[in-house]
Amino acid sequence: MANTLTALAPVAYSAAKEVASEPFGLIDAIDTSFDDKGVAVGDTVKVPVAPTRAATDFTPAATTSAGTDATATATDVLITASKKTSWNITGEQERSLQNAEADNTWFGQMLKQGMRVLRNSAEAAAWTAAIAGASRAYGTAATTPFASDLSAMTNARKILQDNGAPLADLSLVVDTNAGLNLRNLGIIQQAYQAGSDQERRTGNLARQFGFDIKESAQISTHTAGTASGATTDNAGYAVGTTTLTLASAGTGTILAGDVITFAGDPNKYVVTSGDADVSNGGTITIAAPGLRVAMSAATKAITMIATWTGNLALERSALVGIMRPPLMPANPTISQMLVSDDKGMTYLLLDIAQYGMRSVELHLAYGFKTVNPEFSAIVLG
Repeated sequence: MANTLTALAPVAYSAAKEVASEPFGLIDAIDTSFDDKGVAVGDTVKVPVAPTRAATDFTPAATTSAGTDATATATDVLITASKKTSWNITGEQERSLQNAEADNTWFGQMLKQGMRVLRNSAEAAAWTAAIAGASRAYGTAATTPFASDLSAMTNARKILQDNGAPLADLSLVVDTNAGLNLRNLGIIQQAYQAGSDQERRTGNLARQFGFDIKESAQISTHTAGTASGATTDNAGYAVGTTTLTLASAGTGTILAGDVITFAGDPNKYVVTSGDADVSNGGTITIAAPGLRVAMSAATKAITMIATWTGNLALERSALVGIMRPPLMPANPTISQMLVSDDKGMTYLLLDIAQYGMRSVELHLAYGFKTVNPEFSAIVLG
């Protein structure tokens, strides 16, 4: 083959800088680990989690007492996906492109589109993991937030603050519909209210209430389960409870990722483990920190929040993402090169010599998991 990855390296790196880009705000807002170590699907990265401590009375004494034992735990973040994009070209096709001096342009365009597809796939996986682990929700389903004010943002901040989340590195990641509403607000458009005309001139949303505002093209809708008439049992549950038993009542399903409310409690809770048939009296689990209002010893009706779009308010350490190029054994017919784009993502680029043709592949492996549910909340849309 006339061209090898060595010869095409300048083209590859140039394409990486110019890659087309939909809004890519979620991965930019989470705790990520980008490096060049090969991984396999199914490999895990352990994230340590400190245990909750309890306060005890202090009593002066001649000697100090031993500190209370603590058992550290760890959450496994799994590399769940190894994706690729690929294309091929025959020797005759390559010569034709070379004669037209378009071979490098063609290669660069294919590489750009490959990076774009893989990056969007990873962003969508990050959204799925974030939604599945968020603590609670605020807003109205099927109604885009920020139509008239910033109250959805301040209420999301209150959820995180009540949960004890660090407030130093907050992000609000919204879809472009919510982004449009934000840009249409007078408090942002009018320089005398915003403090400057920077947002109106640049289109970039400034920090609000501690949130860096980002947009993502991969925010989508969650289709709610079908439960109707479901209730908890009559055992009663304390504040902080996460697992609740259902009475044998109602019909349908409660799914992981559903948002539900309980009678007498205004909070909207996110389900992390559901029930495929509520009529059988199984259990459901809601995300930490669990119930905010204690349940008396009586059945509580469960209300399902209809299908919604999941904008996210989160602190960076809420979600962990691992994205790395996968491991490819050495092969004399395969040239390998690592290429990073301007978002910090590193891909494995392969040039594979075949019979009368060559194939080119771009690879990325990734996995995401919410490790601190208390540090994230859904802003319904």
